[in-house]
Amino acid sequence: MSTERRSLLQRALRVLLGLGAVVVIALAVAAWWFTQHGEAWLDRTLRERIAEVIDEASVEGYRFTMEELVTDVRSGDLSVTGVRLEFAPELLDSLRSGAYHYLFEATVDRIELRGLSFWRLLWRKEFRVRAFELKGPSFQYLISGVAVDLADPFSRVGGGSSIPLLSADSVLIRRASAKVQDLGDRLPVMNIDDLSLTAVEVHTYMAMRRNGVRLAVGDADVEARGASMQLADGANLRIGSVRLSVGEQRGHVFQLQHEALPGPADTLARSVTQLFVDSIVLEHFEVDRLISHQQVSTGHVSVHGLRMHVELDKTLGPAPRPSRMLPPQALLDLGFPIRVDTLSVYAAHVLYRERDDGTEQWGELPFSELNAEFHHIANGPVAIKEHPRIIGEVSGLIFDTALVRCRYEADLDGSQRFTIHATLAEMPVTVLNGMTRPLMRMQMQSGSLEYLEMDLEGDDRKAKGSMAIRYADLKVRVEPGTSRKLFTSMFGNVLETMLKETYGGGLSADRQRKFNIARDPEKAFTGYLWHATREGLARNLVPEAWGRVRDMLRSDADERRELRARRRARQKGP
Repeated sequence: MSTERRSLLQRALRVLLGLGAVVVIALAVAAWWFTQHGEAWLDRTLRERIAEVIDEASVEGYRFTMEELVTDVRSGDLSVTGVRLEFAPELLDSLRSGAYHYLFEATVDRIELRGLSFWRLLWRKEFRVRAFELKGPSFQYLISGVAVDLADPFSRVGGGSSIPLLSADSVLIRRASAKVQDLGDRLPVMNIDDLSLTAVEVHTYMAMRRNGVRLAVGDADVEARGASMQLADGANLRIGSVRLSVGEQRGHVFQLQHEALPGPADTLARSVTQLFVDSIVLEHFEVDRLISHQQVSTGHVSVHGLRMHVELDKTLGPAPRPSRMLPPQALLDLGFPIRVDTLSVYAAHVLYRERDDGTEQWGELPFSELNAEFHHIANGPVAIKEHPRIIGEVSGLIFDTALVRCRYEADLDGSQRFTIHATLAEMPVTVLNGMTRPLMRMQMQSGSLEYLEMDLEGDDRKAKGSMAIRYADLKVRVEPGTSRKLFTSMFGNVLETMLKETYGGGLSADRQRKFNIARDPEKAFTGYLWHATREGLARNLVPEAWGRVRDMLRSDADERRELRARRRARQKGP
């Protein structure tokens, strides 16, 4: 090696050694400085970075504050207490004008991030953690009355390149609560209590060009131990608990109770509806779609232990009622997408009670052991294109005696067209006394309804149908104890006379009649069906009754003629 070259290498080595010494000294100084001042600097810098990220991720008019931030550089832990996110009062005007779909506020007792990459947060503005936990969060939403989109407040955030907000191996939420209030009266008040969430592989990020927030979840379990809400019609809905699993694609709802009672401003309301369900099971339930897109999409929903109680008190004055939609239109008008492939109801019980304004007594119509299955319940255009009709089958017992079967089909094209085919067989008419005696002052003495079949097709304005009926030995009388004046007004004498054995005894018939009805837009779909049933029965029963009256009058006329003939014969003598 030449002397010149050896000298060059020695100089390079001295430079490198010098640089190494400088680096070592710089590291030592940095270590000393970091030991003395690093935590304060890191705390201050983290606060600045967090403020910057939150500022970029917030809608104008929102304010974020926190009481204390504590960091542990060695373990990569960070905790924040006293977190508040508030919106400025002037944003309420933007909510009412429709500029925003909803506003929200939040408080959190404590936020803990474990395994946080501080340098990634500082230099790349990314929250990448091993675990993220919220303790005691409380959320409040104000909705403007339109369809809710949880990403709406973030629709203006982001810009330039994508800014990830959070990437966590696990996310835990404990003792959360939420309140939703609808200024448009679609959902006046909703409260959720004691909500917990456990999720893994969570990635939340802001898309490019201010395109909102995106959420990806590997697996998650959600549980709420209490929920209540007031619906737009004044009804109250309470839920004992809810459990949802992203990985299993299942959901469970326990102890659901719906109660529609007259409100303070509606003292003339005459109807009361109470509904209770033991449990609802959702299978193939896309929980992640519900969370990220507010869409209900499930393969099979099964309802267990449904008990429904409906009362109508006609002694109270009528109250103004809004127009009622048929089920398909109500489905299409929901404020969120829904798709249920199959809905099954098992062993349901329904009791209808009515108080007559004339007799002032209550009559009852019970249905028991009801089983139902409905297919293709959806309001999205793609799902409707695949299955344009809802199809349902219902079967059960009426008065715990006779088997009722019904098939229901309805179009989902907005026309509200529907068809119904219903049958009832083998029912002794005496079981009807629970309704006919208190409501009509009529007592069913004997007879059998051997068969009834009704076909009905219509829309939200009118319907036409036919009813075939076969009954035998039908005998009725005015309820004993009825006042003489009312007995006379009900043609009690005619009724009891025309059913005497001398005139043929009980009524029997086997016939089919067609009928047409108009719908009262203030009545629900069940009232529409009840109107059709009454009309079909009247078209079948009245002709037989009038026929018996004509036979009775003809028989009496024949008897009178025979008596006159005998009288004339006696007067003429032998």
